[in-house]
Amino acid sequence: MAGPWQRFTVVFRSRWGWRIFLGAFVIVALPLLGVSLISYELTDALQRRAMQRLMAETTKAATVNLFDRLRAAELLLRARAQAQASGLPNEALDLQASAVFDSIVPAPKAVAGSRSEVLLLRWLGGIGVQPVMRIAAPGGGSIEGRIRPEYLLENLASSSHTVCVQSEQAPGPHCLSPLQGHLVELAHARPLYMAPVFDGADWLITAAPQRDAYRFLPLGSGAALAQATGLAFLLALIASSFYSRRITRPLEALIEATRAVRTGDFGQRVDAAVMTDEFRELADSFNGMVGEIGADLAFSQVLAQMDTAILARQPLQDIAALALLHLTDSDPARRFAFRITPKDGGPADELVLDADRQLQHRAPAPNATPVHVEVLPVAQRADSTFTLQVDTAQATPWPARSRQETEALCARLAVAVQADERERQLVSRAVVDSLTGLLNRLGLVDALDQAMAQAAQRDDVLAVAFIDLDGFKDVNDAYGHSVGDRLLQQVAYRLRASLASADARLARMGGDEFVLMVCGESSDALHTLLQGVLTAMQQPFRIDALDVQIGASIGVAAFPDHGRDHETLLKNADAAMYAAKSGGRNRVVDYTSTLNASTAERLELRRSLAGALAAGQLFLLFQPRVRAIDGVVASAEVLLRWQHPVKGRIPPDRFIPIAEEAGLIGEIGLWVLREAMQQVSHWRMQANPPLTRLSVNLSPLQLAHRDFVPQVEALAAAFPLARGAIELEITEGAFFRDIEGCVHKLGRLRAMGFDIALDDFGVGYSAMSYLSTLPLDTLKIDKSFVQAFGQQTTAYAIASAIVALAAALDKRVVAEGVETEAQAALLRELGVDELQGYLFSAPVPVEALVLPAGGEREQSAAPR
Repeated sequence: MAGPWQRFTVVFRSRWGWRIFLGAFVIVALPLLGVSLISYELTDALQRRAMQRLMAETTKAATVNLFDRLRAAELLLRARAQAQASGLPNEALDLQASAVFDSIVPAPKAVAGSRSEVLLLRWLGGIGVQPVMRIAAPGGGSIEGRIRPEYLLENLASSSHTVCVQSEQAPGPHCLSPLQGHLVELAHARPLYMAPVFDGADWLITAAPQRDAYRFLPLGSGAALAQATGLAFLLALIASSFYSRRITRPLEALIEATRAVRTGDFGQRVDAAVMTDEFRELADSFNGMVGEIGADLAFSQVLAQMDTAILARQPLQDIAALALLHLTDSDPARRFAFRITPKDGGPADELVLDADRQLQHRAPAPNATPVHVEVLPVAQRADSTFTLQVDTAQATPWPARSRQETEALCARLAVAVQADERERQLVSRAVVDSLTGLLNRLGLVDALDQAMAQAAQRDDVLAVAFIDLDGFKDVNDAYGHSVGDRLLQQVAYRLRASLASADARLARMGGDEFVLMVCGESSDALHTLLQGVLTAMQQPFRIDALDVQIGASIGVAAFPDHGRDHETLLKNADAAMYAAKSGGRNRVVDYTSTLNASTAERLELRRSLAGALAAGQLFLLFQPRVRAIDGVVASAEVLLRWQHPVKGRIPPDRFIPIAEEAGLIGEIGLWVLREAMQQVSHWRMQANPPLTRLSVNLSPLQLAHRDFVPQVEALAAAFPLARGAIELEITEGAFFRDIEGCVHKLGRLRAMGFDIALDDFGVGYSAMSYLSTLPLDTLKIDKSFVQAFGQQTTAYAIASAIVALAAALDKRVVAEGVETEAQAALLRELGVDELQGYLFSAPVPVEALVLPAGGEREQSAAPR
């Protein structure tokens, strides 16, 4: 409740109050104010005149008092001097003198005549001066007495004024109190003449009144008039304010209510019953407006809360609870339920508020009492329909505002349903591989953690199979990533089909790596299932007009024996998969503890190999090939070697497969071909070159890469002298998946001047019928047949058949791995064209390249 002063000051916060108040002020207060000012000036003039008279009387009284005290001090000083001269000291007289004088001593200067001399000297103590009196001593000489200032001036102190003294010896003035608080302009000065009685300069006595000395003066008629005028002015002010307050009281109520609304209190209402006329109509309008604004604001806050919940990705049921709470509060006569009806015919779910205003789920049920039911549509989703059901005990009219708010809330719930659907899609995309529709790495980790927890609860075994496709990189390199992606989609479909009968979950880790989780299967059943996966992977995949052949290597780890967390399980399954690849591929390998060491070593070599070429750790050796008929050196095979800085010399059969798996074989193989072409170009520029032909091995992955032929074309343009001097050796594995593509690429290479040799002939899988179509120049008999001469009768027969086949196809024949003279003799009898092996020379650096014993260098041949 406002206090009296607040009720009074509210007038001055109203424009109407100011108008009324200013009108009364102009009519009454201004004339009174003028009279009051005149009265004040008159009273002030009278008081100043009275004060001047008072100060004149004060200086007069002070002069008389000082003169009397000086006379008394003179008499006392003479009496004491006579007593001292007579030799009869008077203690009473001495005591009285000590109260008047500070000191009495012989004067250094004699007094002329019989009159006393009075001086006013400067002094640091007291009021700043020291009165001094000198008299003639009875026995001659003079006596000087220093008069106490407080004795001389003690009757001059007053609370209404101050007294100041000064003389020629002590110019001043020297006052009893500082002059800052006195009216100096009203001070009065009066001289104290010393000549009639004393010798010495005259003194000047000044009296100055205090600033508040007016209160000691009686008031005159002007002051009485000023008081009456002020009282009349105050009465006029009070009367005007009360009159203004009576008129502005309704405005005060409206202002207070408006302030409450501004702070958010929309429950404030103005009492229109105490108002009249237009103010009552204004109050009714204000109350109605505040009610509408309050309801709008409350509804806006609900919508804002729902929007915040939608943006915060809160559950749909929490957003529905906000809508139901508002609808129940704003329209208690109706019951509201948010219903979710599945489109597949499943049971519907209703969200309602119970008696404690808590959200609960319930199955839709008929109401016990007849009601009027209205169903408002909210949203449609692929799997469900969302509606808002409104139940009314009686078919009463629905208030327009309540209906509008309900429809607006339905629209906002539709937004929440759409946001919930988008959130579900985002979550699905976060854990699902977009290419294959399988779980991705994130989804796999989550599913694997859940599967391990369930297996631990049931004391069951969980198997994790790591599947890596064999030959997928060849497909990517040969046909591009679009074909590779479609192949991965077909692989995912085929894996699902082969695992349809098992309790299994499938995920794609990335690239061509898949992970299979199987729970509750025995070891035999699991391996039967995985063998079915291998069989499914071996069937050709049809992509447009291509028949793509791949395989798979599978590593298996089991929970909890091989790991109790997803990271360990996946790592061990991966190690088993690498063991499957190393063991020949297209097989299933179970994890053992010994696999970790070999896998770790393999990974270390893979990391080291990635920088071996840049670090200069890779180098080339050359092994000569001689003509069988006369032993003349015909050419040399270029062999790649790796000198590891820690592990030393690493054999090619260890690091070449790693280079192929890591995707490094293309870069390394291109480097080997460039070095060979540069070396043979250097030899051909010499007058007597050591060799003019070199043979370079190609990896099937190199030949399968779509950029290989353009890269070789660039090298051929960079080294034109090497044209016709390089033979490219390929194995039968290069034709295994895409013989038509290989034939086309080899034809382009031969057109550039490269010879083509088929290495390790007889140990591969190519059909003999393809030999007539392949653009080959040379067949190389594998060393396994040569070294079996004399031990296996079939070896010599196979070698003889190869030589006969080459003669029929007009191809050269080279035998490798020749280590004894007996082997060389048999091969010469068979009609082999060239021999290669340790019998003639081991692989040596280019600087140590020498002729075999008894051999001769072949004459330089012109480039073909």
